Amino acid sequence: MRNLRSSVSVTIALAAVGVAWNAPAASADIGIQVVIASGVIGTGYGTGCTYSVVANGSDPEGMNFFDNGIRFAVTPGGQTTQVARWTPTTVGTHEILITQSNDSKSVMLTVGTGINAGSVCQAI
Repeated sequence: MRNLRSSVSVTIALAAVGVAWNAPAASADIGIQVVIASGVIGTGYGTGCTYSVVANGSDPEGMNFFDNGIRFAVTPGGQTTQVARWTPTTVGTHEILITQSNDSKSVMLTVGTGINAGSVCQAI
């Protein structure tokens, strides 16, 4: 079961790699890739479920992560890949915004009701 869950998570994360943007040249460039892995069961995202938001940049500076204008994470930097944990609390449309220096990227997502069963979370 654990191997199946790991395989499904890797598959979902790889499928999500299609969410990528090319950014204009800047001193810091988040445009390489932004990935938000969706839930293991069901489709989409659910309230109370926690997701990894992975942003790759060209600069090892820290990044700020926002959900509908409210900051939910700040990473300290030191690496070009920054990871933040996101747990949506409301149903509806969410704009995930990642900023670094003078660059920013956003992703629009729809969040449904989540059923968190501990090791597995279902979005309905």
